[in-house]
Amino acid sequence: MLAAGSLRGALTAIATEFETSKGDHVTLVFGPAGALHDRIVGGEAFDVYATAAFPQARSLTDKGLARPSVVLARNKLCVLVRGDSPITRETLIDALLDPHVRPGTSTPKSDPAGDYTWAFFRRVDEARPGAFETLSGKAKMLFGGGEQKSAEPRKPNEPLTHVLDDGAVDMLFLYCSGATPMAEKSAGKYRAFELPAAYEVAVDYGVALSPRAPASALDFFLTLLSPSGQEILRRHGFVPVAEPSSRP
Repeated sequence: MLAAGSLRGALTAIATEFETSKGDHVTLVFGPAGALHDRIVGGEAFDVYATAAFPQARSLTDKGLARPSVVLARNKLCVLVRGDSPITRETLIDALLDPHVRPGTSTPKSDPAGDYTWAFFRRVDEARPGAFETLSGKAKMLFGGGEQKSAEPRKPNEPLTHVLDDGAVDMLFLYCSGATPMAEKSAGKYRAFELPAAYEVAVDYGVALSPRAPASALDFFLTLLSPSGQEILRRHGFVPVAEPSSRP
């Protein structure tokens, strides 16, 4: 299975449960979802592909490289700052437009988190004309591959937050599923908050199955959408999309 890195915790837990109950091994390969999509389009074999951007899964279906794709779960975009930062959800827009404030992002096209951040910048531009050019121009693209604007690339196993710790950036745009627990476990070292309601962007994850996938891969694909799979996604900070009705 090829999957977005932000799904690592949830899919590892689902795969572990699946292997225990079914006896079939699941090989998980994580990376920037856009880059994985391009590898599939380039001819790389896959059984299941999970992405942080549903249109990427749908494009594989449109190209005849996957069966009908479906929405897997939903997420939100959050901002992570140092605990002593004056930046809040309420002051985020003004802070971003301060020429001295440096945002850190993922790389658009290579990583959907970057695309969602750029979509947020465009939302800001609707209210503050010229903001998109300013924000996209000064953002440091630190994660997700591609052409990154990072003077000090992240070392293997080095936490994402090192760029906050060393002052390289003043905030990071991350998925809430990752940013919120990161802040909660930091004992006040970091804070995470959602985008202002007026500027929120929809974050839909998608999953696609190869036409050549074996029966075991189809079984795992369906497990992702099952109540047990969706509950694991919920526990890892995602918003489930396939749940039975709570009514009797």
